[in-house]
Amino acid sequence: MRVDCAVVGAGPAGLAASAALAARGVEHVVLERGRAGESWRSQRWGSFRLNTPGWMNGVLGPQPGDAYHPGPEVVARLERLAAASPVREGVGVTRLAPTGDGYALGTDAGELRARTVVVATGDQNRPRLPALAGAFPDRLAQAHTAGYRDPGRLPEGAVLVVGSAQSGCQITEDLLAGGRRVILATSPAGRLPWRHRGRDTVEWLLDAGFFDQRPRDLPDPSVMRDAQPIVAPGGRSLSLPALARAGVTLAGRPVAVDGERVAFDDSLAANVAAGDAFAARVRGLADESIRRRGLDAPPAEPDGHDVPVDLDPPASLDLRAERVAAVVWCTGFGGDFSFIDPALVAADGTPRRQDAAGPMPGLWYLGLKWLRRRGSGILFGFPGDAAVVADAVRAHLGG
Repeated sequence: MRVDCAVVGAGPAGLAASAALAARGVEHVVLERGRAGESWRSQRWGSFRLNTPGWMNGVLGPQPGDAYHPGPEVVARLERLAAASPVREGVGVTRLAPTGDGYALGTDAGELRARTVVVATGDQNRPRLPALAGAFPDRLAQAHTAGYRDPGRLPEGAVLVVGSAQSGCQITEDLLAGGRRVILATSPAGRLPWRHRGRDTVEWLLDAGFFDQRPRDLPDPSVMRDAQPIVAPGGRSLSLPALARAGVTLAGRPVAVDGERVAFDDSLAANVAAGDAFAARVRGLADESIRRRGLDAPPAEPDGHDVPVDLDPPASLDLRAERVAAVVWCTGFGGDFSFIDPALVAADGTPRRQDAAGPMPGLWYLGLKWLRRRGSGILFGFPGDAAVVADAVRAHLGG
């Protein structure tokens, strides 16, 4: 089989690419190893909801601007998009290599030749587990974010959650709602105050150009490695102090395990401070946008998440004495690019690219964090990036 363009992955980024290619009359096929939206089906917990409002999620189709869809609704919308696209489900790509006139793709259904390729598998679908996970007692149930579903599927007892970025904080709230005692081993992550001066903060940030920041314009490129800032599903502020007030035991990062005893470092105070510092920067961006545009905005609302909480983190815990029955590892994801020819990837296994373009003509990427801008790695950014890539594909094909 030969096509003008092959899109690898039928998640929201790949489906955005398909829509953009179709709008430009580019013949293409979308190859998906599982079902459309596979990661959204198999790597989300039961109470999962989007934490961005509907107006930011246009890639999923028309919806109320203030909608915060649960996981099943996201999957249903992806299924509808896939039904209108040339998606071939159950066709995993096992090899992608350049040929003289394009690219050869080894797949579960045989080889396919494409003049151009858009890799839209994303870089947040392979669970990351630290080596320390192997040191915990065998009696404990262990799950990564990708495998956690609800409190009822864990054995009775307290739960140690490791990692306090988006997933860690939201799963902690889910466990609390299920009546579980939670010890949260924290990590540095910003927090987003949801409201500021009478408006949703993300609206101020959009006006301020926050989501359009480009990697090359950043004073400190290390921020590209930061976790997404914490915000609760449905558009609520969330913070480590708020979780502590709800009864969560906060600790630093786990650094050692000796039998039933786990030791933590002393990073908790710094992790709380990192969240507050990000919140202050966000408010500053909004205030500067208000000042620059001469807007008449109300004063800042009180933020209960700024209220100090007494921090007395444990240096270590006896897991059996604390009746800990399970560990949930909210330690992030990476991407699987092992199917791509070694000549096209860097030494660390990530794609070689300049913005969305690969190192050889006819190859592009979508759905990666900081692909072109800050917003590239979230639903909000996929349609804009897809339009740029689809234009480049058409130009390459001579359309």
